[in-house]
Amino acid sequence: MIETVAIISGAVFLILHIIFFIGYLRSSGLKQVTEIKPTVSVIVAARNEEKVIRACIDSLKKLKYTSGKLEIILVNDQSTDRTSEIMITETSGISRFKIINTGDYSESVIKGKPRALDIAIKQAGGDYILMTDADCTVNENWAEETVKYFTRKTGMVCGFTKILSANSLFAKLQSIDWIYLQSLAVCSCGIKLPLSCIGNNLSVRKDAYFSVGGYEKIKFSVTEDLALMRDINKGKNFDVIYPVNAECLVVTAECGSIKELYNQKKRWFRGGTGINYLGFILGTELYILNFIFLTGLFYLSPIVYFSVLLMKMVSELLIIIPVYRRFRYKGLLKYYLLFEFYFAVYGLLLPLSFLTGKSINWKDRRH
Repeated sequence: MIETVAIISGAVFLILHIIFFIGYLRSSGLKQVTEIKPTVSVIVAARNEEKVIRACIDSLKKLKYTSGKLEIILVNDQSTDRTSEIMITETSGISRFKIINTGDYSESVIKGKPRALDIAIKQAGGDYILMTDADCTVNENWAEETVKYFTRKTGMVCGFTKILSANSLFAKLQSIDWIYLQSLAVCSCGIKLPLSCIGNNLSVRKDAYFSVGGYEKIKFSVTEDLALMRDINKGKNFDVIYPVNAECLVVTAECGSIKELYNQKKRWFRGGTGINYLGFILGTELYILNFIFLTGLFYLSPIVYFSVLLMKMVSELLIIIPVYRRFRYKGLLKYYLLFEFYFAVYGLLLPLSFLTGKSINWKDRRH
């Protein structure tokens, strides 16, 4: 009976990923629209980011876009370090930059980062809003390439984020993790059942944002990006797409410690509750197969255990490898088996985070 369940779980997982691969083909085949460049507002909300904000600004200075049609809004979200000072110094005399301090605005029902973003979006002059984070850098073609994917029906364009300095083993495992999770997101958008997105590379039509009431109407979430994506997709007036284009990449650093990684995963996990039925099926399958991967040799015959393990790995690599090649990753796949242990351990332990309390520590704020 247990072996039958294990084999069925592996088969279902494989079938799911074959469907996901079809979604990948659709997302990777999205065509760009060549038209007059629209007005664009790039928004970066930052709180206590003095160590990284300068590199972010330097990359934004290099953005290629038609003069007069691009503005860059830096939002200082009540930082207690030198973030505001660095913003002012680094953008002095550059007309396309605008600095907003959230402390200058009265408090509202919106909390945390969503409040900072909402303040900026309401002041943005662009028809399209491109968002990234202070600990990220963008390439010079990011804005140009991203807006080409918008059509009249497109409400949100999700982008891929790459971990830059994957030098340590810890960073390499995180990098593979990001490839797989974002590949799932790419594939799910291709079959019009979007699972997730990442806020450090997210673009939205301003009218799509206001069509759902903005963050004033969206229920607060510690993953504000995912909450916005869900509401835009739920409205059925706009599509959510996730193209696979190296020119649209954003680069970020890995989590530097297990504690930082835990807080990140805990926030994503809490924000991910309420997923659609596809996410529920996938999450259940992952939990079962990760459990089998770590414990199956104690109660399954070797042939069943390794058959299930093979189905799991083939399924994951089916969508990892195309993305890996498209973005020209190198030297990571040799750590894939070790990643399986990493992925299984944190995947099984993460639900236990509910036992440690409901509060989330996010940018020196508790939610």
